Amino acid sequence: MDLSKTIDQHFPALGSNCALKASTFINTLVLSQHEGGECLDDVVHIAKDKALRLVTNQQVPTPQAIGTWLRRLSKDNQGIKALRKANKTLLKATLNNCKNITLDIDTSEVIANKADAQWTYKGNKSYMPMVGHIAQTGQIVATDFRAGNVSPNTDNLGFIKTCQDALPKDTNIKKLRIDAAGYQASIIDYCFENDIEFSIRAKMCQSLKDILVDKDNQWQPLVDKKGKAIDGQATFRMRHFMGDKGKVFDLIVQRSVVTGQVELDLELELDLDLELDLDLNLNSNNNTQAPEQITTGPYIYRAIATNLEILSDSKIVHFYNQRAEDSENRIKELKNDFGAKQMPCADFNANALYFDICSLSYNLFALMRQLLPLSLPIKGQSIYAIVFTPLLLKSLKQVEKLLLNARHNTINYSPRY
Repeated sequence: MDLSKTIDQHFPALGSNCALKASTFINTLVLSQHEGGECLDDVVHIAKDKALRLVTNQQVPTPQAIGTWLRRLSKDNQGIKALRKANKTLLKATLNNCKNITLDIDTSEVIANKADAQWTYKGNKSYMPMVGHIAQTGQIVATDFRAGNVSPNTDNLGFIKTCQDALPKDTNIKKLRIDAAGYQASIIDYCFENDIEFSIRAKMCQSLKDILVDKDNQWQPLVDKKGKAIDGQATFRMRHFMGDKGKVFDLIVQRSVVTGQVELDLELELDLDLELDLDLNLNSNNNTQAPEQITTGPYIYRAIATNLEILSDSKIVHFYNQRAEDSENRIKELKNDFGAKQMPCADFNANALYFDICSLSYNLFALMRQLLPLSLPIKGQSIYAIVFTPLLLKSLKQVEKLLLNARHNTINYSPRY
């Protein structure tokens, strides 16, 4: 797959023969981000690296030129549309014959001291992009760059459809995991209509609270992945629906014993918790800030809405909890390791394009992570491999000497890397 060629095919035609191609700007940012660059100015390290420029054989635009290019290509979101097509090509190569994927979606705050940044519910001037991950590959299928004052539960269904459109042909969303922002009747109905298995953190309403305190509930121990019961945790399953004509689904209710200092702190607030007005209107999509958990007596209660009827309660809990690794932690990687924790421009759309380039950069790394697993079984022994970023791997191919022994792999390379 020639990604540079793919990028140039989808981006608008050049204005003149002297203009740099879109792939030149994007490749420069990708190389910089894989080297650890956090801002546009960090591309100067690429320009100064004669060995790397010899290997890559490409021009390196200045930070100012990149900023101008981002603003120009962000008009009418033409750059974002082109980049999504290029990303689809990358996903097709990575997914290969995988036709059904698990989609994890989540929002993440990007703090920004920009004129168009808005105050978030966390009290910061920020952007609040939504990110969709493919659990099988760890790659980003789509993003929706949003203003900081946009609620996390805004148009989740629209974003799910965007993710489906961003997948290669004949590849479909088979499973869906979302936090409580996705606990909406329209999403649950969409999943049933499109044969999607879902696992969504439920919001707690008054009717649920009344059921939770029923002493006749058939609580079952929550077991770990090895089948061992977890102390102080239990589950029970009940049928539930949203709206007058909503589809019936399962609620897996989790009950955890409050212990230690947490119990002492909660005792002070218990009376207030019991008096909370949780009589919410769930007959349609709403943005009411319902709680994701409630505390009654010595227990904390949470629930997962699901249609995974063939799985046990414990397996559904573990399946949902896996989104912390497959989505939340990968968003942290995107922000901390691939330049997406700070935006370079004062223009909202330009920053949206930059965020998508960071996502493409991350997807290339995720592909490399698949090709170089952390541990390789050889003759019954565990050999540890260093997982390099694509930048370093490409550079080191010129100088690497691979030494294998019974315990580990070692790569000798120039001290400058």
